[in-house]
Amino acid sequence: MPLPNNCPLCLYEREHQSVVTSHVYGKDKEKSNAFFECESCEVIYQYPFLSEEEEHFFYVAEFENFMSTRSGEDGGWLKSEDHIAANEENRIRRMNYLSSFLTEPKEILEVGCSSGFMLYPLIKDGHSCTGIEPSGAFGNFLKKNNVESYSSIEELKNNSPRKRFDLVFHFFVLEHIRNPVEFLRELLGLLKPGGKIIFEIPNSSDPLYSIYDIPEFERFYWSVAHPWYFNKKSLSVLLKKINQPFDILLEQRYDLSNHLIWARDGKPGGMKRFTHIIGDRIDIEYKRMLVDSGYCDTLIGVVHK
Repeated sequence: MPLPNNCPLCLYEREHQSVVTSHVYGKDKEKSNAFFECESCEVIYQYPFLSEEEEHFFYVAEFENFMSTRSGEDGGWLKSEDHIAANEENRIRRMNYLSSFLTEPKEILEVGCSSGFMLYPLIKDGHSCTGIEPSGAFGNFLKKNNVESYSSIEELKNNSPRKRFDLVFHFFVLEHIRNPVEFLRELLGLLKPGGKIIFEIPNSSDPLYSIYDIPEFERFYWSVAHPWYFNKKSLSVLLKKINQPFDILLEQRYDLSNHLIWARDGKPGGMKRFTHIIGDRIDIEYKRMLVDSGYCDTLIGVVHK
């Protein structure tokens, strides 16, 4: 197994880097990459990363099939219309914290917008929305639905070099980015003064891993598509590098039913499976307690320009 010379985020020495797992979901069997954790900043990172060529091919040609295998038929990854329907609850959940930033018409960019499920209602509400989506299938769907979209930030900048935005969104994208500091600085350059970057990422303090320690979840969680996993501390270390004010919020997306199915069956799924028995109140309180403890599944970052 190849070993890192130091932490790729805070540069702490090799002797303070430890293996988290060699179970990398979706990796080539011939590869020896694994996930390591830095004792100092607590970031978890894949080493070695995919090569740039492997990464490009993965997102252009393989990503939807990979995600469909990972999330099952309910994820809607193989058909754009199904993807929109599958993510409606996700969209509603996000609007609970996004609505305060959308009190008047905004220029919005979403990086990694997939089927555009976040953008269509925002366009209907009078916001001017642009998407960036490297996937060929989703990109064609966006153009078919008259959403201004590009395959990369570079293509956007080449076609609209002076365009600036009030809000830049990305949801479960940052953990896929090889150089997150450079990526965030590039997005800051696309913001108007007073603009904000708002994003979601997985929290490496997910309770299924950090509290319940379910072996099947451990083999599922660490994805070849993710160079990075952050908790609140390591995300703070990252965001301090871009020298802009920021806030970090915690959220729990998956419910008690999902966690019970993981514990019982050792597999994903199960959302709302037992809600008709335990009731919404128990689910709401369960999620609140996880958030209060810090052992929740999602981090929300807000960067202010």
